[in-house]
Amino acid sequence: MKKLINLVLLLATVCIVQACNNDEVSDPPPAAPVEKDDSVNQDTADQNENAEATFTFTNFDLVVDYPDNKNYDVDYDNEQEGMEAEIEDTLNQNNLSGDEAFEELKPKFEKLTFDQNTKNEDVLSEVKEVFEINEDYTRIKVEVEFADGTEKEYSEQK
Repeated sequence: MKKLINLVLLLATVCIVQACNNDEVSDPPPAAPVEKDDSVNQDTADQNENAEATFTFTNFDLVVDYPDNKNYDVDYDNEQEGMEAEIEDTLNQNNLSGDEAFEELKPKFEKLTFDQNTKNEDVLSEVKEVFEINEDYTRIKVEVEFADGTEKEYSEQK
């Protein structure tokens, strides 16, 4: 009987923790490019390509490491199943997810002009400026998946 009670408590705890970790955006902009799924109907894919894109990418991950184990981490994914956004900022003790994170990220993303052909140094410079990255960082890493499926990684270590 005790084992059954412990199992029920464990499952309830897992459900509660999962509910608290909701980084899904409830109302994504309709023109934001969505990561292509090979199983998606081609007509739907064509419609997504023809819509004026809000951003040039479907996935954007930014990790900035600072001294004393501080970091600034942005995760943005726009896939067929939905859009997710999360900001973890241990430097300023500011963690956001879902709609709150997206509302903070959207104006920054709209300022980004780079594409898959932009030089690495230029991408990093633009990201540092738009996200107002403090110069005392030890490492910066940006991973982007563009609307056409191209994946790129940009990084710099001091």
